[in-house]
Amino acid sequence: MKTSVKFLLFFIPVAIIATFVYHALINTMVGNMPQTPPGMGAGISFESFATWSVSIMTGCAIGLLAGLIGIKKYIPIVIVLIYFFTQSAASIPIALAVRFKPEWTTTAMALCLIIASIAMILLVHGMRFYNVKLTFKPSLSLPLTLAAVGAAILAAFGGNILNESLDLQNIMEEQFNDLSLNIAGMLAIAIIGPIAEEVVFRGAVCNSLLKKGVPTGLTIFISATIFGLVHFNPAQIPFAFLLGLVFGYLYCRTGSLVPSIIAHILNNTVSVILLAIYQEEAKEITFKELFGSQALAWTLMAVAFIACGAILYMLHKKCKPAEQLWSEVEEEDNTINTTPPPIPQDLI
Repeated sequence: MKTSVKFLLFFIPVAIIATFVYHALINTMVGNMPQTPPGMGAGISFESFATWSVSIMTGCAIGLLAGLIGIKKYIPIVIVLIYFFTQSAASIPIALAVRFKPEWTTTAMALCLIIASIAMILLVHGMRFYNVKLTFKPSLSLPLTLAAVGAAILAAFGGNILNESLDLQNIMEEQFNDLSLNIAGMLAIAIIGPIAEEVVFRGAVCNSLLKKGVPTGLTIFISATIFGLVHFNPAQIPFAFLLGLVFGYLYCRTGSLVPSIIAHILNNTVSVILLAIYQEEAKEITFKELFGSQALAWTLMAVAFIACGAILYMLHKKCKPAEQLWSEVEEEDNTINTTPPPIPQDLI
């Protein structure tokens, strides 16, 4: 049985069952709520919509775990556990700051995010989950690198419009706004965080799965799903999943993290700058108001996705897949290691 089919046979039923079971448990704990899933009826309350969002997120996480166990690929699970360990360890100073110095909470949160990100990079690097020599090597020419970054930016633009249309609950809005007004927070969100996330979710997760023979498409889907779910924020998950698909494709096609790191930094930096400049007004700015109508916003979203797809198709034609690049690097390393050193001229 093909790996992709086997994964889906575990992922889909477990995710569906876990979603409804978790939703039923929430209803039992907090009281009865409407039992209509989003998009399947009118009059859905905000509480019900939020509950279904969390339930679907939890179901997908459990389904993903079942799928990885089903295909016997455990390294992504280990990587995610390491990620949560560093994040949890970093949360201790935040808790202390809230307890003793509430005014330091935002700065403590920012510094902890930076420390956790650096620790994650060092851990993943130390455990050799990816080819360091190739991963940070600009394997594309400058025009192709710019095209790859452009594809990611177009995906981010279209994804933002789609995310706004979904109008999901944003449970991290206040913390993100506070961090965007803090120097350390800006550094954590705009620079350090994107680098760490690309190293972990593209460099480590994608590389480990590809090395184990998992098909490229499934590898991209798994890494994007993990990337979306670890944000734990319903408003960010669809957007992160979409970007994860594009970033994952760029990495699997080029073998380099350079394009996705640049695009990720640009996306987060623009968000931070806009929040820093407009602050409370940024919450009220919508694409519908910006472009004059929802129809025009959706049209531009479709154009952005089509243009992104066209660029990715061009890269598919012009770039070597990551597996081929890795094989070439390994052959080069083996040649260097097996070639005897030259004999000094004075001994000839």
